[in-house]
Amino acid sequence: MATSSADQRQLTPWPKFGSGGLEAPYVKRLIDFVNARLYMADHRALLLLKCMIAGDLPPRLNDQAVDAILGFRFSMLEAGTDSMTLWTENHQVTAAVAEYLAGQVFPDRIFTNDGRSGVRHQRAARAQLMIWMSDRFRFGFSEWLSNTYYAYDIAALAMLADHADDPGMAERAEMVIDLALLDLALNSFGGRVAPSMGRAHSEQILHPDAAEIMPVWHSAFGGNPEVDIDKLTSLFVVRERYRVPAAITELATEQPVRRVLSSQGLDVNEVRDELRNQPFHPRSQSLDLIRFWWGQQAITTPETIVDTARAMRVLELQDSRVLAPLRRYVKLPNPVLVSTLRTINPITTGKALNRANVQTVTTGNYLLSSVQRYQPGCFGDQQHIWHASLPGEIEVFGTHPGSSQLSQDHRPPTPSRWVGNGVNPDAAQHHNVLLVQHNLRMRRGYFEGPRQEMAHIHFPFVLFDQTRLGPSWVAGRRENSFIGILGTHTFELVSESEIVQRGQHTGYAVMVGDDEEYASFADFLQQLRQYRLRLSGDRLTLSSPFGRFELTWCKEFRVNGRIVESDYPRYDAPGVQVPRNPTEMTVRGTRHRLRLDWSTGKRISTAG
Repeated sequence: MATSSADQRQLTPWPKFGSGGLEAPYVKRLIDFVNARLYMADHRALLLLKCMIAGDLPPRLNDQAVDAILGFRFSMLEAGTDSMTLWTENHQVTAAVAEYLAGQVFPDRIFTNDGRSGVRHQRAARAQLMIWMSDRFRFGFSEWLSNTYYAYDIAALAMLADHADDPGMAERAEMVIDLALLDLALNSFGGRVAPSMGRAHSEQILHPDAAEIMPVWHSAFGGNPEVDIDKLTSLFVVRERYRVPAAITELATEQPVRRVLSSQGLDVNEVRDELRNQPFHPRSQSLDLIRFWWGQQAITTPETIVDTARAMRVLELQDSRVLAPLRRYVKLPNPVLVSTLRTINPITTGKALNRANVQTVTTGNYLLSSVQRYQPGCFGDQQHIWHASLPGEIEVFGTHPGSSQLSQDHRPPTPSRWVGNGVNPDAAQHHNVLLVQHNLRMRRGYFEGPRQEMAHIHFPFVLFDQTRLGPSWVAGRRENSFIGILGTHTFELVSESEIVQRGQHTGYAVMVGDDEEYASFADFLQQLRQYRLRLSGDRLTLSSPFGRFELTWCKEFRVNGRIVESDYPRYDAPGVQVPRNPTEMTVRGTRHRLRLDWSTGKRISTAG
């Protein structure tokens, strides 16, 4: 356990039955949701287990809760045709924690969905949790920096740390919470978490103050959020064991000026070799590969489709409502699957969360964050490529608005107007300058709706103190923060918060600054006008008296003639420098240090 922590506050406990909204109707809603196995029922199963572990439910209500837990489907390995997506990265951990704790609470009971005992469920869940946590330590999160899904991961791990009888299990859960909170600390601005993200939702991009992660942020780094027992994040807010290490708190609250480079996840084609060479949990079986691939949503890629079809047949998932669009292809012979996939070119290949090399630059006045050279020209989904934040809740970002013919039972289909990209751009960042190319000439895909030949930028004019708009440029000031965007094509103002560039191949450059660099907004504008942006063939060039930036589509990114690498280590940031695929790491705050050693399971926080 960490021996030194800045987080010594008295935390709000989980409410007792009959108080704080925890009444019989609430528990019955959880039971009904779990029994119906609706999307995110694994979240409700965790909340229901929390109510049961508290031990104060009336006997009849407790019996109903027990029946619901014993009848639940915890894994894609179990039979079921419901709409739960238990294979994605965040659902893998929420469902496995629920299964582990259910097996621990009811070791000798028979779970009616598959006829196995609680002991066997706990043993299976333990194995998968150790693999999942080890992979996150070694490779990072496929759903990188998500202000939605990190909240779910952290909440589930806090529940595991609180209630696992195995101290080693609890300690490793705390270590992965440390990593997730470190990511949030390094990639936030003014308490808002809206960097580049592997999976994003429109409201949580536009209004990060209302994102799922915010109760976690406030509880971890200062504040006393109310316990909302309808939200999974309440499990972190009421945590009993985990305390935030002082070193991470110091990075989050005392070091606003930083440049963070980090690597998250794996490319789909890396997975076989990396899992085979994983020092703690080496594995090469098809089912092991499927767990990782489906965790990163790489279900219909050329590298995975054969194993996907095999898994669907073996696990009898053809009748799953979520996987129904694949049903007709599962019957094809394996040699035909890859060629068929390449022929139909489905947009679902864009769901795969490949390795992300993320750069985030922050000062006390702005944030600029982007994922470098992420699958340019390929289909996108929920990946949020770049984002700039300024004071006053100003969020600026750009996308190629996508269109999908696939329906979703539980959320709007993606990519969409502001979520993800129909076709991914090529983006590269150097400190406070970002270059972006949109090339929409790739061939159309199966399930793709009408392709819009445009890129657009969310730029909320009404929230700025001052703005200027020219034929192919825009700039804004909020307090002491400045942002400017130059375009290769005309900027068309279509609303008070949206700028459009029309064309199949367009580009723009984003620059942020503050009063530490510029004497005034007028000075920022004067320098902005000295920049020249040009798109010639596949090369986007930004030139000025102060430097030259060149982004060649899917090739080099050069600054003043020198190639800038976009292949990042696990962390290169103030306080933490770690290579890819680490077995240990040290985090240094202003006054404290945190050492995490996965090989020994040691987590030590010290002063100095």
